[in-house]
Order: sequence, then structure tokens, then C-alpha cells
Amino acid sequence: MTGQRRMAMVWGSRVIGRELDDMNASIGYHPAEGQLVYIQTGLKHVSFSLLAALLLAGCEQSSVHHEWIGPKMLSVVTEDDQVSATIKTHVLHTPHYEIYTTIDDRPDLIARTAQLMEGGFDAYRTLAPNVQPTNYPMKCFLFANNVQWRDFTRQHTGPDSDIYLKITRGGYTIHDWYVAYYIGDITTYSVAAHEGWHQFVNRHFKGRLPPFLEEGLACMFENVEWNNDLPRWNLSMNPARTLSLRRAMDAGELFTLDQLVTLHAGMVVNQSNIRIEAFYAQCWAFARFMWEGENGKYRPALQKLFQDTADGSVADPTGSLRNSYHSWNPAGVKPMLEHYLGQDLTETSKEFTDFEKKIAYQEMSSQFEL
Repeated sequence: MTGQRRMAMVWGSRVIGRELDDMNASIGYHPAEGQLVYIQTGLKHVSFSLLAALLLAGCEQSSVHHEWIGPKMLSVVTEDDQVSATIKTHVLHTPHYEIYTTIDDRPDLIARTAQLMEGGFDAYRTLAPNVQPTNYPMKCFLFANNVQWRDFTRQHTGPDSDIYLKITRGGYTIHDWYVAYYIGDITTYSVAAHEGWHQFVNRHFKGRLPPFLEEGLACMFENVEWNNDLPRWNLSMNPARTLSLRRAMDAGELFTLDQLVTLHAGMVVNQSNIRIEAFYAQCWAFARFMWEGENGKYRPALQKLFQDTADGSVADPTGSLRNSYHSWNPAGVKPMLEHYLGQDLTETSKEFTDFEKKIAYQEMSSQFEL
């Protein structure tokens, strides 16, 4: 589909149809609940008996790189109210965001959300330091409940609203807007941090990243910790994705790298639960591989890829990744990666497989901080 670039996230239900491909939809699978969801957060659903069994069956454990990033001080936030005949909206203004929320009874939540978005912006720039930020704010809409979110979606997504309204728990990014509603503190923060990456890319990149890579990078921000009211991220930590990777690996359900680089959410949504789980865990693992694998060997290549995608000059022989409004051609991803990594994808695949094994078999205890 030509026209604006869109990403959606889905909690608890499947979105069926051609629109998934066109929308470059972001869909995740929650392995513990047996539902399609956008993001895996929190550990309350994790079976610790399963975790213990995996640890006992695993290899010698290694530690995750414990480098936490985040702001050193609170961002400046101002607030004003907009009142209509039926609803009161709080508007929070930060240096890079305007956050519109109808949540009226949780000043602590909306204050933290403002700090999360600003802290996230700096964290995104840690990945892409050479991408120049724009000088006008990105808009976030955080509603108090699903009813308000659905009303807004009907009014602002036109003929595509039926697709977005299939989302049963979560939100979406359209243009460079992030639209969601409250679904519990931890999950609301995690969704905002994940979607914030998609929002950042939509605003600042003329081209588009391969869907599997952009999704994996967004997963690197899912695990949000707090130091008082300052958000913190460790880009190596994601306990739920680690557990998913281990289960898929033990079940022999991983995708090959040749397969993974050509996939998007719509291509896996009707596959088995374990394959859906594998897709998102492997996307996250590959993003980590590009960022820190082989002692950071490929980080400069990743950042060059970001820069070229941002200015619309990415090395894609199909040309489809140079403009975010073009239909995506998966045939361009393999030669693009080979260009930036400076080697055949077969060689990268060998290194990535070793990296996946390290995460799944050696990092389990440190991911869960046991």
C-alpha cells in the first residue's frame, strides 16, 4: 500500500487479511497466555518451575552486559488542560513530545510517562546518534480506557479504522503519532517505550528499516526499570524474549536467518504459537547481535545503516527501502545486509546462530537476575 506508513500493535487477538502486510504491523505473541500480543512484559506469568528446569538443563551461565542507560535528571514538563463538553484532556509538553491524556486520577502515571518518553528519545539516539532530531514535538495520545481509544481511532484513521479496532489490548503508531490506552502501569510503560522507537523512526527516517530489524530494535526497549522517577534501560535485557528464544530453540522451531530477514508480522500471524514466539524472539536477538555481537563488531555497520535509511540513501538494490511510503520488497534485505556487514549472509548466519545459543543457554539466570 502506498500512502502513509503505519504500524499497529495487537494484544489478545489475531488481525487477519492483506492489511497486515500493507501496514507493516507490529504483532507479538505472549507465550505464557497463549495469545497474540504486542509486547511481553513483566514476569508474573512466567512459570518459575519451567525456568528452573531450563536453568538446570542449560549450559554454563554467562552474565548479560549490565549497562543501564537513561536520563540523569528529570526533563522539564509543563501541563495545560483542554476541556470539551464531554471530556477533560491533560496536555503535557516536553522538549520532544506533546502527550495528550484523559487519565485524570493518576498524576504519578502521566508524570512518569512524560519522563519515559523523553528518556526514551535519548535512548533511541543512543542507537542512532547521527540522526538529526526535528525541532517540533511528536504527539502521543494515552487514553484512560478502551472506549475513548476506540472513539478516537474511528475519528482519525478513516477507512482503515476497522483494522485498528481489531486491536483488543494496546495501541498503534500512525504517521508519527502514538495512540494507546491504559492497560496497567508496567505494560503501559513498556508499550510506550517500544512504540516510541517506531514513532522515532517514522519521524526521522526518510527510508524504512526491514520490518524484522525494526521490530527487534523496538523490543530492546521493552524492559523498563525505574530509579525513583527516572526511566532506565539495559539494551541487552529482555527476560521474556530470552525465555521464548530458549523454548523455540529446544523445540527446533527457529527460522533460518535467510527466512527471518524476509518476514514481517503478517507472514507469521497464522503460524503455530511457537513459531510466532520464535519470530519475535529472533528479531530481538538479531537486533542485539547487530548492536553488541562479536564484541560490537557490527555496531558501526548498524549505525551506518541507520544514517543511510534516515537520509533515504540506504543500499537496497530494489529501492523499496529508500522511501517509507513505498511498498516493501523483501528481496532487498539480504543484499542490503551483506553490503553493510561486508560479508555473505551465510557467514553472518553462523555467527548469529552462536549468538542465539549464548542468549538461550548461557544468559537465562542473569536475564532473570537470579
